[in-house]
Amino acid sequence: MQYREFTPEAFLSRHVECIWELQLSPHTVNHTFENLSPDCTFDLILCPSPIWIQFTHKRKWEKLPATATLIGQRTSGMRFHVLRGTRLLGMRFKPFAFANRLAMPMHKLTDRLIPLSAVFPDLQKDVTIAILREEDPDLRIRRMEELLALLFREHWEIDETFRAQLNFILNRKGLVQIRDLTAEFETSKVTLSQHFLRKMGLTPKTVSRIWRLNYFLQVQNEKKLATLTAMGLEVGYYDQAHCIKEFQSFFQHSPHQFFQRNSQLLKISQEIISRRFSNFYDPRI
Repeated sequence: MQYREFTPEAFLSRHVECIWELQLSPHTVNHTFENLSPDCTFDLILCPSPIWIQFTHKRKWEKLPATATLIGQRTSGMRFHVLRGTRLLGMRFKPFAFANRLAMPMHKLTDRLIPLSAVFPDLQKDVTIAILREEDPDLRIRRMEELLALLFREHWEIDETFRAQLNFILNRKGLVQIRDLTAEFETSKVTLSQHFLRKMGLTPKTVSRIWRLNYFLQVQNEKKLATLTAMGLEVGYYDQAHCIKEFQSFFQHSPHQFFQRNSQLLKISQEIISRRFSNFYDPRI
């Protein structure tokens, strides 16, 4: 399994964390414990041949066709199943990227695979086909950047208040109370929740829980604390039982079971988490 990230042009980084490639093969991903972590971002995936994806809180596998697909903001782990070696090309959007861009209710994207043509009906199919057929790696990335420009066109503005609210949670790695947000931004709990649902499709509480889970994964990877209890307390869980319950709600397995398997996709997630929490993906303009 190989994973690579490419830094987008500076003016694109306000919406996009990175452009990425992931090489999958049956012997590395067709396993229960090979999961990507939820992270509140959106992914545009271009797939040269059909593969199957499962959100771990769902029982069924869903087919990702050989085309361009938008994967909505994830609230659980995500697994892949492939029949042969496949290279996925993707673009990872920041949680606030589509707040002012899409007409459809944002919650309808959550944990769903949506054909790109259903979200952007004016986009010509041959644009994505040309990207998939491009053999030159540098040209593939350039074509992806051109695709991003087509998707947004005149819709480059960002809701700076919503961005600030998300960054307030991100900078604290999910260790935040809703009352802290309402006090900081002088709003009510109901108004704040409705604002998040309208702009991104998730409540601030859900975002906080997901980023605290991410912090837990970072601590497990970088600090190597001796016990699960020590890791849980480090990231603000009440006790070991609370930590296990939260972890299982995202991955359907206990932390002990999960970390024993030495998941390659988990390692990729942990690298991404570290870059996100270190502000590596922040815009450069």
